[in-house]
Amino acid sequence: MYKKQLKLQKLACFFVLVVAVILFLYALGVMTDLYDSLYSTLRIRVLEDDTAPDGYTITATERNVPGSIVYFDMQEFNKVLLKYSIVYLILVVLLFVTNTSTRRRYYISNYISIGLVTAASIFIPIYTQPYFEYYKAEFLKLDFEALHQYSETYGTKYTESTLWFDLHYLVAALLILAAVVMVGICVWKIILMKDEKKLLEEGKKVKA
Repeated sequence: MYKKQLKLQKLACFFVLVVAVILFLYALGVMTDLYDSLYSTLRIRVLEDDTAPDGYTITATERNVPGSIVYFDMQEFNKVLLKYSIVYLILVVLLFVTNTSTRRRYYISNYISIGLVTAASIFIPIYTQPYFEYYKAEFLKLDFEALHQYSETYGTKYTESTLWFDLHYLVAALLILAAVVMVGICVWKIILMKDEKKLLEEGKKVKA
């Protein structure tokens, strides 16, 4: 039974690693369509601002396409999503650093790494869901007729697709599945360790 569990716990850790990479790539690519179709419709200005941490602020105003400001407004959220994806990837790497993928018996470091990955796998979908729904709704408020005319005039990309917004459902499902897998593997390991301890204790009693 231990051999089967060891094999599956290794597969589970690699599965979570794949999920982490998918999340990172998604965070990098989620703004692709918005950038290609909306960036050039905005007038971006960089202003000196002594009160700002970087010493400047960036503002944007729409031109020609009402509603295109959604690209600019989504920037901060995308930065947060990217940071979370990097943190999540680091937490998943900890599973391998602590040998959670191969260790026969778990120790405190293994439980901590599993707990952190599980918590992050649940937190990220819950945190990001409202934002994706909000920005998708804002995108759908775009003046698509104006956007289509702009794209034909300036040769930019035109799209009404919400694919990149909708993909967050898939990413969220994978993250939740990763949490379930981690908890399942951990519970199974605890049961096996308890059974092994019980057998060892019974063996000692027989010898005594």
